[in-house]
Amino acid sequence: MRTWAKGSPVTAGVVLAAIGVLALFLAWNGAAGVDHVEGQIPYLISGGLLGISLVGAGLTIVNVQARRQDNAELLAKLEELTEGLQGAGAPAPALSLVPGAEAVVAGRSTYHLPSCRVVAERHDLQPMTPAAASERGLSRCRLCKPPVSATA
Repeated sequence: MRTWAKGSPVTAGVVLAAIGVLALFLAWNGAAGVDHVEGQIPYLISGGLLGISLVGAGLTIVNVQARRQDNAELLAKLEELTEGLQGAGAPAPALSLVPGAEAVVAGRSTYHLPSCRVVAERHDLQPMTPAAASERGLSRCRLCKPPVSATA
């Protein structure tokens, strides 16, 4: 459950909505005491429209403040999660292939250069040659454009 500080925008919104409800009641009470429509219209215009406007403004303030607090809580949790992931990050394993051979890494359906931004943060990559990637049916990444195998 949320706790709102005294003097917060939510308190102001609730007070505005309460004053709006009071204005609506006073307009209704004034119009109820008059028998003819011409006498009720001023109550409707002054008290009714003012009351509806104050209630709408108050509820809008409460809604905006609630969304701001939700957003702040979400950002705090996201920053905490980001810090946790950065602290737990292990260095990427070194690729060890045949010396002089071009190394690529296998994704799900494509193969990439190890420096490709698509696979930059992944640590479960399998190093291989472009020929081995073609044999597995992997297609070439369109962003990093790794070398094509000699047999393809």
